[in-house]
Amino acid sequence: MPNETTTLYPSNWLYNAAVVGLLDVQENAREEVEESLFTDGSYHLSTDYFDVLKVGTQELSKAIVCLTNRLVSDSELEEWLHDRQENGVGQKQKRKTKKEAKPKQDKLSKYQKFKEELGEFGYRFIRAGNKLFASKTPYQNLVQLSEWQSYEFPKLVQQIPTLITSSGEQKCDLCRDNPIVVTNQQSKLQTRLIRLQSTHLKGLGPSLGEFPNGFWNMNQSLKICHLCSFLLIHHHLAFTRTSDGSEIFINAPSFRVMYELNKLARELHRSGSTEEQISRRNIIAMSVIEYALRTKTNLGVWTGMNLEVVTRRGSHVEFFNLPYQVINLISSRQIAAMLSEIGEFSVLNLILNEEYSKLIEVGYRFLRESISDRRSAYINEWLYLDRNRKNLSETANKVLKLYALIEQRRRNVYAN
Repeated sequence: MPNETTTLYPSNWLYNAAVVGLLDVQENAREEVEESLFTDGSYHLSTDYFDVLKVGTQELSKAIVCLTNRLVSDSELEEWLHDRQENGVGQKQKRKTKKEAKPKQDKLSKYQKFKEELGEFGYRFIRAGNKLFASKTPYQNLVQLSEWQSYEFPKLVQQIPTLITSSGEQKCDLCRDNPIVVTNQQSKLQTRLIRLQSTHLKGLGPSLGEFPNGFWNMNQSLKICHLCSFLLIHHHLAFTRTSDGSEIFINAPSFRVMYELNKLARELHRSGSTEEQISRRNIIAMSVIEYALRTKTNLGVWTGMNLEVVTRRGSHVEFFNLPYQVINLISSRQIAAMLSEIGEFSVLNLILNEEYSKLIEVGYRFLRESISDRRSAYINEWLYLDRNRKNLSETANKVLKLYALIEQRRRNVYAN
C-alpha cells in the first residue's frame, strides 16, 4: 500500500487523550511528530506507522513495536526479569506454607519461546502485554493474553490501514468516519474490540455480557472502528498523575496545542514541590504561560475559549476550565514573560481570581517595605522566593509593570 495519511480531528476528551497518548509513543520512538500536527488542529497519521517490521523470526507492526518500547523501559524490564528469577515464587505463594508453595518458573525460562522468536525484544513484548491487559491494568481483558502472545492482536493492528478504508455501511460512533468491519465473524477478539465497553475505559464504559450496566441500556454500546479501538489503549499515557492520586489531561480543540500543553504539564508537575503547584488551575495556567513563551504563538480565540482540564480519579471524572479573559491575558507573551520572571503563585493567583487592581496595592506595599529596616509578616505571606524577598524594590516594579501590561491588554481587547 502506498504511503498515505489518515486525518484525525479533535473530538471528545477520551478520543483526544487517545491521540495525544499515541503522539507520546511516537515521540518516544523519535518519530517526526510536529510535522504531522497542523494549524487547523488536525493530526495526520501516516499509514506507514502500521508497516510490518521484521523482529527475529516474526513480523510485527511498527505501531506495536513503538508502543511496547514506550511501555517498558530497559530498567523496568531488567527489574521485572530479575524479580521473578530471584524470588522464584509469586506474592500469593509466599503466604503459603513451605509444604503448599510450588516454585514458579522464572521469567527467562517461562518466556524462552518468545526470546527464540523475537530475540531480546521477546521479553519486552510479554511485559507490555501484561501491563496493558493483565489483571488490575488499564485495559484488563480487552485483549486476552493468549491473543497477544499468539500475535492475533498484533496481526490485526497490521491490518488497520486496510480495515479503515474498507467499505461498510455502519460508521464508527467515536470518530464518525471509519467503517465498522469484522473480517472474521468467529473472532471473539474482533467482535470484542468494536464494542466500546469497560475494558476500553475502566469504570466508565458499559459492562457487557453477564454483568450489564443499566445506565448503558443493558448490553448495548457504541460501535467503534479498529483504529479507534487501538488508539484508546494509548489514552492513559496522555494523563499526568498528581501527588493526590488523581490524573489530569488538558483538553483543547487542537492536537498541536494539546500535545504541547500536556508535555509542559508533565514537566511542571515533575518540578513542583508544593500542593499549590499541582492544583488544576495552576497547572493549566502555568502550561499556557510556558506555551506562550516557548512557541511564541498565541492560542487564538477558539482554542482559548475551549481549554479545559479533565481530572480523573478512578471512575470519577471532573472538568475544570479558566475564564477566557484569563486565558487571553496569560497567553500574551509579554504578560507570560513577566509572570514567569516574578515566579510567585500569590501573584499568579491574583490573575486567576481576576483581582487585577490588587496588584497595585501589593506593588506599593512592597515598595514601602523595601525602605523599611524590618520585614513584616506580609512579605513572607506574599513572597516565597528568596530572590524576591531580598530585592523588594525590583519585585515591586515587576508587579506594577505586570498590572500595566494587563490593563493595556484588556483595553486592546475591549477596543476590538
